[in-house]
Amino acid sequence: MINSTTRFSDRVADYINYRPKYPPEIIGILKEHIHLTPQSIIADVGAGTGFLTELFLKNENHTYAVEPNDAMRIACGELYGIYPNLEIINGTAEATTLPDNTIDIIVAGQAFHWFNQEACKEEFKRILKPDGYIALIWNARKDDTGFSKGYDEILRQHLPEYKTLDHRNVDDNAITRFFQPQQMKKTILPNSQVFNWEGFKGRALSSSYVPKNGEIHHTIMKEIRKLFDQYQQDGKVSFLYDTVIYWNA
Repeated sequence: MINSTTRFSDRVADYINYRPKYPPEIIGILKEHIHLTPQSIIADVGAGTGFLTELFLKNENHTYAVEPNDAMRIACGELYGIYPNLEIINGTAEATTLPDNTIDIIVAGQAFHWFNQEACKEEFKRILKPDGYIALIWNARKDDTGFSKGYDEILRQHLPEYKTLDHRNVDDNAITRFFQPQQMKKTILPNSQVFNWEGFKGRALSSSYVPKNGEIHHTIMKEIRKLFDQYQQDGKVSFLYDTVIYWNA
């Protein structure tokens, strides 16, 4: 299995072009529930190319984008380096390098399932202010249509690693345990993407477990092309997501 901190190094362009962004309504939810203000200091841990970071930069928060992958850190700087309130940090969830008791809110978008939960809980406790918060966020693909179920089945059939790395393995119970002794709160926002064939193919290749060449690659591309042709309408298909937000209360 590829190291979690390097496995996306050859996926950056596909990630930027084809992964879903985060609904801006997240900011309003965090303002209401965990006292987010423009003065809040944010650490986006596992920031990747900065999709979640962007929301806080636009909210005028001083934001640390903590990311161990060199290629993704560079991309984050290229995309969002114009914001003076951004600091990009070479660090991991378990060793952010941030000072003690300096962060108001830690966020993690599409990343917490990669973390060592025990080690990062200690690190989060170290860098958070005493009244700080943690918000864990995922764009969870909804597998409730024939198209989305078919896509999921193709991945499960050909990629044993997919079952292991699926972020849905980190369920509500696991997050409840992570937040203990505090309570876990949760809300869900709708999200979606619409793809033509090239976009759908790029979305598949943005996932680290989908090979970019070789026999399995060709098999998967053939099968998802067949799936696309079966379900496309006017040359397009849709991915529907639940953007799930968890926080401590």
